Amino acid sequence: MKSGLLKVVTFASCISLGCSLAFAWGEHTFIRTIQTQTMLIRHQATEEQRRAAERNAKAFFSQLSPAKKLELKKNKIQTVLIRTTRSRATAPAAKDVRMRYNLEGESLVDDYAYEFDTPLETGTIAQVKGLDPEYVGQ
Repeated sequence: MKSGLLKVVTFASCISLGCSLAFAWGEHTFIRTIQTQTMLIRHQATEEQRRAAERNAKAFFSQLSPAKKLELKKNKIQTVLIRTTRSRATAPAAKDVRMRYNLEGESLVDDYAYEFDTPLETGTIAQVKGLDPEYVGQ
């Protein structure tokens, strides 16, 4: 009886140890995959893309009411995705190209243009892989 119980406990521990090692390796692979996908969907923005995003951001922030800004802060939204133009580096499959703007400072977060394979709806919250939830602006 004791040997049967010992076999079951040994088998269960081997499975759990094997799974945790597999999950540990899988977790690192999963994180690397997300980082790779993020790198593939963004590229360094051109000067023309920055200027177009600046114009669109200025129009967006001038129309943004203080109540809406407060609502976004309550929902912990810190950045806004602003539409910009396509460049030579933009993939042909990209349907929408946007840049990230800080909601508080109304300035560019980084110098990357992000490509989306589906058009984003203005006024929605976007879940972008590797990034915090972001409000979709103009």
